[in-house]
Amino acid sequence: MKIREITVKNFRLLENVTLCLEKDTTLIVGRNNSGKTSLTELFRRLLADSSPKFKLEDFSLGTHQSFWEAKTLFRNNGEENVVREKLPAISIAIVIEYLADEELGPLSEFIVDLDEACTTAKIIVTYAVGAGKISDLFADLDDDRRSFFRTLRERVPKLFVPSVEAQDPNDPTNTKVLESSHLRAILQFGFINAQRALDDAANKEKAVLGKIFERLFTSASAAGAGQDDQARVESLKTAVEGVQNQLDNDFNQQLGALAPTFALFGYPGLSDPQLRTETQLDVQQLLSNHTTVTYTGPDPDGINLPESYNGLGSRNLIFILLKLFELFREFTTRQPESGIHLIFIEEPEAHLHPQMQAVFIRQLNRIQEMFKTTYNNGNAWPVQFVVTTHSSHIANEASFDAMRYFLAKPRVAGSTILSTQSKDLRTGLSGEEPKNREFLHQYMTLTRCDLLFADTVILIEGTTERLILPKAIAKFDEQNNSNLGGKYLSIMEVGGAYAHLFYNLVDFLDLRTLIITDLDSTKETKNEKGKITWTKCKVSEGSRSSNTAINRWFNPDDGENPTLSDLLTKTPDKKSTKNRRIAYQIPHIEGDACGRSFEDAFILANPDKFSVTKSTATERETQSWELAQDLKKSDFALTYAITDTEWSIPCYIEEGLHWLEQDDNNSTVPDVIALSAEENTNA
Repeated sequence: MKIREITVKNFRLLENVTLCLEKDTTLIVGRNNSGKTSLTELFRRLLADSSPKFKLEDFSLGTHQSFWEAKTLFRNNGEENVVREKLPAISIAIVIEYLADEELGPLSEFIVDLDEACTTAKIIVTYAVGAGKISDLFADLDDDRRSFFRTLRERVPKLFVPSVEAQDPNDPTNTKVLESSHLRAILQFGFINAQRALDDAANKEKAVLGKIFERLFTSASAAGAGQDDQARVESLKTAVEGVQNQLDNDFNQQLGALAPTFALFGYPGLSDPQLRTETQLDVQQLLSNHTTVTYTGPDPDGINLPESYNGLGSRNLIFILLKLFELFREFTTRQPESGIHLIFIEEPEAHLHPQMQAVFIRQLNRIQEMFKTTYNNGNAWPVQFVVTTHSSHIANEASFDAMRYFLAKPRVAGSTILSTQSKDLRTGLSGEEPKNREFLHQYMTLTRCDLLFADTVILIEGTTERLILPKAIAKFDEQNNSNLGGKYLSIMEVGGAYAHLFYNLVDFLDLRTLIITDLDSTKETKNEKGKITWTKCKVSEGSRSSNTAINRWFNPDDGENPTLSDLLTKTPDKKSTKNRRIAYQIPHIEGDACGRSFEDAFILANPDKFSVTKSTATERETQSWELAQDLKKSDFALTYAITDTEWSIPCYIEEGLHWLEQDDNNSTVPDVIALSAEENTNA
């Protein structure tokens, strides 16, 4: 059995998010403050051993209006079920998939359907106002909105309670209320947090790794532990008992030697007992408080290095592996064994160099197989990993099918309140041709691009644009008092022949994207055999573009490609669609010559630097064309990116940057947020 789907409602940014899980590892990627950490925190809260508590701030900001409306219904003597329906509740719906012939064990409590063909079970965990508590929630509340929410903040933790129920996957009205212990019997959870306290803050020695051995000892001592583990535990206890006996003997000998001294003071007397020592050593306490991990050093004298002397990257990797082993042991020694083990791993990339990050995500599923084979007699370990990351190195090693993209967007147009959307790349790119999907994944893997973590992206032709564009952006910001350079902007070199393959991907990711490409004018010619070919030429001599990115933009269905004259008359609104805009060469000055490539467009935008002084547009076009043919692109780019930086941005690039700068949808708010100004003033 496995978890197929999770739906979260009304928790922080996760107002209504559905997440499909892979059978082994699911990778959650996205920008900062997109709700990745919220998912882990919600599971930690709702499924804890003790009764979970939430604050008003944990409810999605979009639900605050519903609290206000529920209060109005209550004041107008609305029926309790109507008021309850309006009140927000935090919930997780978990869909579990099982085989028809599988041993169900504790899961059978959650199967309430009567359909023999159905092989799914649905569990709903809810945090809502308790039965009969609505009047207490709204009693004596002020009509002032700010005061209302201030009082509500105090009452929510006291009056809201968790509940667990099984729901028929085919009939939401068919449910069964269960104890939370039933949920913990079928689902076991593990968490490896992003904050792992591995650094040596305030010069204080931290033996983080050594603490894990205490928990490994505890799981090995459990009734369900294997014979090998129990034998090791007994060996440890026997060794400690030997130490106890030795200590008792040694201390008692010392006490005996002190007997004449005691006698000087009249001790022991007739009514005084004899003194003896008895040492009590507890293995678990020894492991917890007095055991540290050291590293074998190169010193021939046998001096080992403390745990903190090793690099943070190595310690982080060792910690994760030991923690995984600890969680594995806890699962296999639990009686009865749970049916599913869900482990959240937050930001495994911390302190790891790029190659180590890539190896980690590649080997994660092999750890599952190794633990099963080596430490569990070949018995299955039904674990599913959910990994959250900000690392492009980890993301690029995972398949598209395993990635879930979290994106925080305004709930409605113009709102400052954000809500997370979860985008499944498996289904989102299902219509893409397999060869295109393969190209995109290979390209992103090879280039280590950060497309999945950027706020905006610019797709460019080649090396020249890649080197000069950052300086162009800095100039643009200075001239327009803007802040493009301060955004999380990714510049990707894809070439005009491949940029169109990214169109569907950036649309699906809802990622604001500027494509800067070349006009690539061509004209019809005949070769020696009379065959018609298309050769590159000056714009004034050409009739069409050979640039696939441009042609697919205006002709996505592979019909008639636009002519050059059509392209040069396209208005800015025709060059943008959804969250994309294309920018190609146009005359820098209306009526003047037009460049074919970045280089001759740059020359025409800065004629004085290149002594382009001819009087007519045709002559200036010829001059810039000839100069561009003789340029060494890398030298040209380095010169104007580093050495000579006083130049004008070509018009077509400046137009594109203006479009990019107009984006107003990238404001973000933290996962944990206080009542917003919008919520407080919408009385």
